[in-house]
Amino acid sequence: MIGIIVENLKNIDLDELNNVCNNNIVIFTDCVLPPKEYRNLSFFTTCLAYDFKDCLVATCVESSLSILDMAMAKRKFLLVPPNLWVDQNVSYRTLLDVYNNDSLELLSMDQERTHIVSAFFKPPIVISNILDIEEMQNV
Repeated sequence: MIGIIVENLKNIDLDELNNVCNNNIVIFTDCVLPPKEYRNLSFFTTCLAYDFKDCLVATCVESSLSILDMAMAKRKFLLVPPNLWVDQNVSYRTLLDVYNNDSLELLSMDQERTHIVSAFFKPPIVISNILDIEEMQNV
């Protein structure tokens, strides 16, 4: 099971996730959900992520700051956002703390982002699909 913490629903394609997953993804968000039914996704408030025991994925710097305090998670990931640090209201020191944190594994779905992040921070693991995280649980 994969838990994804979403601060802004614009950061994630819910339609694509709904199509590729088989009820094995939980979305933790405090956003207002779109008026559409997603049969393969479960939605919960972000505070419930503190009790989630499988893999947790942050989708932005803000949610990664929250994920660092969630002790129950088996593994913690930051899916490197497409805009990296643009439009992020955080200091460079915060970016260093997040992107170089040993308890947070970086994931990238794009070679360009991988190259940029590797130049400034620790290198991310390249994945082709968000569901690759489930396979990584057993590693």
